[in-house]
Amino acid sequence: MPYQTPFSELVYPDESGRPCAIQYRIAFADTQERLAVVHIRHTIQADQSPASSSIVRDQILNRILDDDLKGVPVNFVRLVVESNSASDMFAIEVDIDDYIARGNPFTSSHVATAGGMLRESISIHSDAVIAGSALVSTAHATPEPVSPDIADALK
Repeated sequence: MPYQTPFSELVYPDESGRPCAIQYRIAFADTQERLAVVHIRHTIQADQSPASSSIVRDQILNRILDDDLKGVPVNFVRLVVESNSASDMFAIEVDIDDYIARGNPFTSSHVATAGGMLRESISIHSDAVIAGSALVSTAHATPEPVSPDIADALK
């Protein structure tokens, strides 16, 4: 059951605060589990690209998750950024500090380390992390080729 929203416009500030614009849409990929694919298309070459700046990419993605995908588990969301006729996928990480600060569920325990020190171990069930419940980041993500299943969803 393929599904795509039409492209929408989104205005965002670049790293210097200058207003920029991108287009984005959401598509469903019917893999083993249905995925929501956030497809960001950078079309104005003078604007800072979300493909080259994790700061730009993260603020755009967080707005889309909060506005359009609130309540969807983040592990069912994939990010594709198209810029200069190339498309790349970026892994999405949850900001654990923000997740905890917002009062979301987690478990913690103290673990003894070498030297008699204690370390707090935090555990979060991936299904509990839903879009809009915490900020996400792609700062550590390396651009990867778009998988065939995701590419098919974006055709």
